[in-house]
Amino acid sequence: MLIYFIMAAYSITGPSGAGKSTVGRILQRRGFRVIETDFEDGLSAWFNNDTSEKVTDMPAQPYTNNWVGAHSWLWDKKRMQELLATVGTETVFFCGGANNEKDFISSFNLRFGLCTNNSSLIERLQVREPQRWVDGSTELQNQIEWNDKFNNYCQSTGAIVIDSSVSPDSVADNILTHFKS
Repeated sequence: MLIYFIMAAYSITGPSGAGKSTVGRILQRRGFRVIETDFEDGLSAWFNNDTSEKVTDMPAQPYTNNWVGAHSWLWDKKRMQELLATVGTETVFFCGGANNEKDFISSFNLRFGLCTNNSSLIERLQVREPQRWVDGSTELQNQIEWNDKFNNYCQSTGAIVIDSSVSPDSVADNILTHFKS
């Protein structure tokens, strides 16, 4: 007799400052397993676009336009596969994003895209890392541009769009409405 296990991996993605980590902590407090992709050992890192080498010596923040254009924040494919293999039938939320997240779309049962307005995004980023998200910096401008495009990206890749400009508890509640009781 064959026994089939249905993997229960879910992605919560969004621009920096959309609320992924905050919502992940709420889901974790509610009893779910959460993997924060930015902080999971061996999963996420900056890579040089030309050499594909992992960056080991980071420049001072805010990053310059040249540096940002020459590097990408990526998930390590092997490490992501290892993590996905640990999911089993338990519900696991992968909270975070990467420049290569499209490579993993089929790995998730559902994907949730957290979308917020630019003023909320800027405020969240500047409270979290004021030295990095300086007004007028290339990195901040890039995040605002990505935030403006993110809703369309979600729709084009099949992610469920979630308004994250509301309270984080409401965002978590909204995500959980997509699960059968």
